[in-house]
Amino acid sequence: MSSKELLWIGSTGLAIPDEFSKPQQIITVANALTSKQKNDIARAFEHQAYDMGAEYTWRRSMIRLKSSLKSLGMSFIGEMLGDDEIDEFSNIEMVLNDYNAISLAEHLGVISATGALKLRQTLEMISHFLSDQAEKDGEELCLVDAAQIVSNCVKYILGETEISIAIEFSEFRKRLLNETIPLDDPQITQLLDSPAFYLKTVISVLVSAVKNEKGAGQEHAVGNLSNLIQPMWPHIAEKDRWQIGNAYRDVTSAGNITAAKGLKNALLKVKGFDYVPENLRSSTFKKAAKSVIDAHFGMNNYYTEGPLVSNLSKLGSSIPAPAFIDCIQAYLCVYLGNQWGYAYSSAPIAENELKKIPMDRWVYYFGKVIQNDELVLQKLMSTKPRERFFGFVNSNLTALIDAESITGDNKKLLDSLASKKIERVVSIAEKMYRNLSI
Repeated sequence: MSSKELLWIGSTGLAIPDEFSKPQQIITVANALTSKQKNDIARAFEHQAYDMGAEYTWRRSMIRLKSSLKSLGMSFIGEMLGDDEIDEFSNIEMVLNDYNAISLAEHLGVISATGALKLRQTLEMISHFLSDQAEKDGEELCLVDAAQIVSNCVKYILGETEISIAIEFSEFRKRLLNETIPLDDPQITQLLDSPAFYLKTVISVLVSAVKNEKGAGQEHAVGNLSNLIQPMWPHIAEKDRWQIGNAYRDVTSAGNITAAKGLKNALLKVKGFDYVPENLRSSTFKKAAKSVIDAHFGMNNYYTEGPLVSNLSKLGSSIPAPAFIDCIQAYLCVYLGNQWGYAYSSAPIAENELKKIPMDRWVYYFGKVIQNDELVLQKLMSTKPRERFFGFVNSNLTALIDAESITGDNKKLLDSLASKKIERVVSIAEKMYRNLSI
């Protein structure tokens, strides 16, 4: 089995004729829309209602993308997001925002990396021009930008009548819960040579099953986790290690003896008890950080994220170790902002909290975390967030330069941030990001 037989590559999108430059022309090849929907969009642009036409096109795209992801099952979505509260009865619109939908679609091979990048840029553009701040500043969506939005939506989502979902991985997930797979199985061999996202997803599937399944399903999940944890442990992110430790704490507290025994045996194999939280305080921080990130990538984020960042900061500057990665990610997202700028109300709060983080934790972040921090790596590829990171590193983190535990590409990235080498930072960040999914 070759490496391409287990992994999958997202569609490069529909080829839109070069002569189709107007939104009214582009929307005619949106094969997933009805004739009425295409006519409604074209009519909006004919009347120069660019924001209305672009927003409607975007909404139809996200509804369709999320509907396709939902076909994998809401429990599967919950596993991939690491959220135990999501089950088959959950509303996908309530649990999956536009940003997460694009990211999941990229990792599952629904859309290509290029398509995901352009759709994220489209989301930022839509969010900016539909925000209260843009209205106050008198900024309006122009025809050129509106055409680009429609083009990206049609090319990567609305052009095909059926969106291809990664059936291969869905079937592999079923195997994990229905049989204890030996390490020499071809799919396991291939998995162990896969990018970080696939390892993360398998960990999420198995941990969720250990906690929630009964009988044979739980037995197979325990057996597969026990088999896989040693070869996977050196290659999984710190956040995924904490996920296993958190699960052990949860099942122990709940009196789930079978699950607790299975997770304990797995952790013993890798000396992983450093990742078991001592108390429940971390869950409060993690939930608060998640709220901040959800708001940051939502509509009108400059207003909605402020109170949530303030709430997170009021929980205290002593962040529990299990929640540290979530919290620093939330603060960095808010402080760095996006290609349009940052929220004047919330960014200073985030900056103040980032300055309180002890230097040894920054060493940990740059040494073991940043290469797996998908959100921050994406921001380093954008001009304004990158410039703000340059400023923060040079003002607050120059002591990290001599840290011996920061090595390899992580060290190169830190040095490039400190010396403001734009092209080098972008190149390293892109390499790290690609390593997560290819």
